[in-house]
Order: sequence, then structure tokens, then C-alpha cells
Amino acid sequence: MTSDRCRQMHTLLGMYALGRLDDHEAVAVRAHLDGCPDCRAELIQLTPVASVLGQADPDRLLEPPPAPSPALPGTILATLDRERSRQRHRRIAVVAAAAVTALGLLTGGFFLRTLVPNSPPGQPVAFTAPAPGVEASARVENRAWGTGISLDVTGLPQGSTYNVWLQRPDGSRMNAGSFIAGGDRKMSMNLAVALPMSDATMLGVSAPGDDTAILQAPLHP
Repeated sequence: MTSDRCRQMHTLLGMYALGRLDDHEAVAVRAHLDGCPDCRAELIQLTPVASVLGQADPDRLLEPPPAPSPALPGTILATLDRERSRQRHRRIAVVAAAAVTALGLLTGGFFLRTLVPNSPPGQPVAFTAPAPGVEASARVENRAWGTGISLDVTGLPQGSTYNVWLQRPDGSRMNAGSFIAGGDRKMSMNLAVALPMSDATMLGVSAPGDDTAILQAPLHP
């Protein structure tokens, strides 16, 4: 038999197994089954199913599904509230961590001393012949990664930018950071430079693009 004929008979096999075909259709199916082993095998599989379907209770199939528990909406809402609370707490923790990181970092590699409860340890150094009206003090500390610098400056023209540096024995300088002067307001800062204190001869402050030291303090007098 052709596959087209088998496809046509396929739609009738289930009705044939249930005994729902008229005489003419039943004769046509039986004639096809005589010459088609595939359709006979399919009918063998359908026959047990057809016998079980006869035992189904249509009235039970038409019964409405059971109603959900009255507590279900409250349970769902409570779960959503707990999830929103967890997400809110996670967002707060992330924002707090970002805020702490932002407070600890400043352009130029220095940190405001007000973020540190106590003055950093280190060796005090004395600036020689500061300009009139300028007061400055500093401490330097040898670190594994270089030199830490604690600097206080008062009296430099407000709004002007200055560089802080360490000078090597050959006269070259390594920049430790920069700051904007506050006039009569004392500027306190912590800076860091990747130059060992033993390799530096002087701590200095100068204006950008000007090699003249406005403040300078020898490190190994």
C-alpha cells in the first residue's frame, strides 16, 4: 500500500478500535488491514487503549478542579516580600562598599587625613626657609612599596595647584601627588610614592611646570 493510503487509514484506526465506524468505513479499513502489516501492528497497540477508555467516567471528568487554598495568595505575597527585602539589603551593601572605596581613593594618589583617626607614624622632616606666610610640616615613613608622606600646608595661594615630590641623589624627581592650596585653610594629606626613602634626598613642593621648589626638606641631614 502507498504511504498516502496509510495516512488516510491512520485517522480511522482509532474509531475502528472503538467500534464507531459505519459499515462502509469498517469494510474499507478491514480491506486495508489485510494487506498492510504496519497498520495491523498499530491497531494491536490501539485496541487495549480503546478498551480502557470505555471504563472512563465522563461525569468525573466534568467536575470543576479543586479550589486553591485561601492561604495561597498570602504565602505568595510573603515570599515576594522576603525576596524584595533580600535584594534591597544586597543593593545597600553594594552601595556602602562602593562608598567606602570612593572615600578611600583620590586623584594624584593621596588620601585625606580626616579619613584616618590618628596621625600616621613616621619621621618628621623640617622645611627650610618657607615663603613668608607659608607654614608646612611633614612626616615620611619607609614602606615595603616605597615612601609614605604626611603633609600639612597653610598659606599657599588659594586655588593654586602644587606637586609634591621626592628627589633622588642625581637630582631627578618622582612625583608623589598633587593638591589644590586652600589659602589660610590648612591642607592635610597623605601621599605615597614608589621610591624607597633610602633612595631619596629631599622632599619638595613646586608648581606644575616649574622646577623651583617652593618648599623643600632634606631627608638625610
